[in-house]
Amino acid sequence: MSIGSRRLAELIRELVSEDLRVRESGSDRVEDWMRSYSPKEARAIAETLAMMASFEESRVCLEAQLHALSELDTADKIGDADLTPLREIDDAVVGVEHREYLEYLQPYLDRHAAE
Repeated sequence: MSIGSRRLAELIRELVSEDLRVRESGSDRVEDWMRSYSPKEARAIAETLAMMASFEESRVCLEAQLHALSELDTADKIGDADLTPLREIDDAVVGVEHREYLEYLQPYLDRHAAE
C-alpha cells in the first residue's frame, strides 16, 4: 500500500511547518493513514518526526511527535529509520509526559549508536 507522493509531501509539509498548531495536527494526522504507508513512506515520516523533535520548543508538539513515532512503532512501520536525532532533544523541554515515549523508542537509538 501507499499514500502516494502528493499526500506524503502534504503531510511532511505539515510536520515541518513553522506554525506549531500545524506541526501538532500533522503529527496527530500521521495515525490517519497508518495502515497505508509503504515502508519508504513510513521511514520518511519517522525520520522527519525525529528530526523535528530534536529541536522542538513546544512541549505539546513534542508530545505529538513522540506519540506519532510510538504509534508508527506499534504498527511496525519504523523499520530501519534513523531516529538518532531524538538524542539531541533539549532536556529543558523534556517533561515527565515525554520520558515514557523516549524510553519506549530507546532501542532505535541504541541500534544506530555504533554507526
